[in-house]
This record gives sequence, structure tokens and C-alpha cells, in this order.
Amino acid sequence: MPHAANTRDALRPPEEIKKRVTGDIKKLNRRLLEIACQLDAELRARTFAKTPPGILVASFYRKMVNTFSAIEILKKNRQIEEAWILLRVLLENHVTFFYFLKNDAKEMTRRYNDAAMLDKMKHLRAVDFYSGTPLARLHRRGEWEEVETEIKSRYDRKTLDAVRRNGFTGLNFEERAKAIGMKTMYESCYRIASRSVHMFDPAETPLYSMAFKGRPHEKRQLLKLRRQQLDFNQNMLLGRPSFIVAELVKNPLASLRLIGLGLGYEKFRDGMSPKAMTNTDPNGSFYIWRE
Repeated sequence: MPHAANTRDALRPPEEIKKRVTGDIKKLNRRLLEIACQLDAELRARTFAKTPPGILVASFYRKMVNTFSAIEILKKNRQIEEAWILLRVLLENHVTFFYFLKNDAKEMTRRYNDAAMLDKMKHLRAVDFYSGTPLARLHRRGEWEEVETEIKSRYDRKTLDAVRRNGFTGLNFEERAKAIGMKTMYESCYRIASRSVHMFDPAETPLYSMAFKGRPHEKRQLLKLRRQQLDFNQNMLLGRPSFIVAELVKNPLASLRLIGLGLGYEKFRDGMSPKAMTNTDPNGSFYIWRE
């Protein structure tokens, strides 16, 4: 596909465009990162990004762009398991980004700030407000307790406990993922990535060879598929929010290029397991970046 989409491409049916774009997921990821870095700069330059809700939206997006970039670096160094750990970070920020946008921005911003302050308070109590150290004067107990009291007055007990436990959404990650329609991604991606966070992935060790004794080609195939899953999951997790940001900053060229990348993603997924592209909208809208 041309590096920059053109007007003629925009008029073609999605299935025709999909035939023309590349299905090479590695190329798609490189192009996606280039576009995302550009959109990150554009978003932070907008007046909206100077407002409290805008600061959070821009921060969530920048975290995703930087995490995606770090995953690419780890893959180049063949540190696949560590890349999976960062994929979990990317997934968590993706879900939080869309949960924030799905709900009232003013309320979500206030709850985010409150949750951050409560979390800081928990830390300060654990270290006794740095008593006896030079940091003590920067963390005055009385001032922090006044802030905590004010925050507590805004919530009932159940909500306050949920915010303290799970952050500003009040939901654990599984509930949050389901709330934005990402149950499949939670089950197929988050659990694999979490295993690498807490210990190590057996499939990446000689230990797993025993399960494939006499069938080394099958183990190689498993690892190949696992690496492909890493590639296409990171593409979807940055591609979706990037399209939202492109629309937010009113960059039609970026939006068009992202549609092409999304169709390239679909082409890659078709090659793994053929499945017709979802198209259920009576107006003919099409959907890309399936889970």
C-alpha cells in the first residue's frame, strides 16, 4: 500500500482496499507507530489537552504510544517474554482510555485525581509521612489528612472502598474490560501477559520441551503463533485509540491511513484464521481491529 493514502482509496469498498494493503504485521506496526507519534504531538498541542480531562486523555494516549515503542525495542532484542509484560501495560491503558471516554469526563477526572491522592495517602501512612527524614517537611501529615477528609465526603462508603481498591473506575480490570466490550481480549491476552509478570512463561523455557517430546516442530509452531499474537494484539491496542485521536485532532489524512492499517490488520488476521469482516451496520459501516 502507498505510505500515504489518497482520495481514490477512500472511495473504494473496504474489501477492495484490503486486497491492496499489506498484511505484513511487522510493517503495519512500524507504520502505526510513526502515525501514533505524530498524533501524540498533535494532541498535546491542542487547547483541549490543556484542560484537566484533556490532560488525562493525552496522558493515556502517550502512555500507549511509548509502551508500544518499548515493545518494538524489546522484540528487536528478542526479549519476547518481557514484551508480553509490556503488552499487559498497553492493554490496561487501552481499556482505561476507552472507559474514560465512555463516561462523563468531568466526573472521571475528579475521580482520577481523588484516587491518585488516596493512593498517595496510603503510601505516606506506610512510611509514616517520612518522619525523621528531609522529606518530612514536604509531606505534612495534617495537610494530607485534610485533603483525605474532603475526598471522603464526596463518596458513600461502598464507592470509596471501590475507588481505593481499583482506582478511579471503581472496577477491577476484568470488570473494566467487559464494560467496554473487551472480554475476549481480557481472556486471551491479559492472562498470558500476567503469567510473565508474576513468574515466567513455561513455553519460553526448555521445561516445555517435555510436553512436545519428539515433536519439536510443534513447539516451534506454538512459539511462532505466540509471537504473532503479540504482534497483532499490540497493533489493535494502539490502532483503535489512534483512530479516535486522529478524529479528535481533525487529521483526515491520519484517519485515512489508519483505516488502511486497520484493514491490513484484518488481512493478517484473515491469514491466520479466515473470518468474514464484520459488517452489520445498515448504513454500510465496516469494523476493523477485531479482538
